[in-house]
Amino acid sequence: MVRMLLILALTFGLGCAKEGDEGPEGGSSDDDAACDPTEPLSVTLGTGAASEFYPMQDGDSATLDVAPQGGFGVSIRAITTGLRTDDVVDVNLITEIDGANTGEFLSEGMKLYCQESGEGMVWGAVVGFDPQTFPSNDSLLAIDGESVDLVVEVTDADGETATGRVTVTIQAGG
Repeated sequence: MVRMLLILALTFGLGCAKEGDEGPEGGSSDDDAACDPTEPLSVTLGTGAASEFYPMQDGDSATLDVAPQGGFGVSIRAITTGLRTDDVVDVNLITEIDGANTGEFLSEGMKLYCQESGEGMVWGAVVGFDPQTFPSNDSLLAIDGESVDLVVEVTDADGETATGRVTVTIQAGG
């Protein structure tokens, strides 16, 4: 009997978010949300906590965090316009020093949440440095104070891609 109830609950989505419920971080799961994929394509990189977003500016300092893909990088959030929200997106995370690629990782299947502002937001991404190029703490300390370009390309389920870029100064030392 318990097995039958569990099957019914999973089949009919009992316990799932209902239309209009808020998703994580203040995002909405309502299909009628204000996010409009007809807006011009854009990605703004930033930081924040909960539903807060603080845009990163060229020249800002950025500290290193452990990257889930291995190695270290800069944790970011991204605000988007023009992409389909409340769906999965692929996020290509790239670092460049003096125009040379120093790390690239494609994070597939991230959720792009529609925000009350009408923009999409993705978080939990780390724009990382290639762990084979930067295998030790000493190699990371060597880029302390360096200007690094963080490039984030977000591709939605419709194949639309928007790109954001910001140049930050790495703070690797203590």
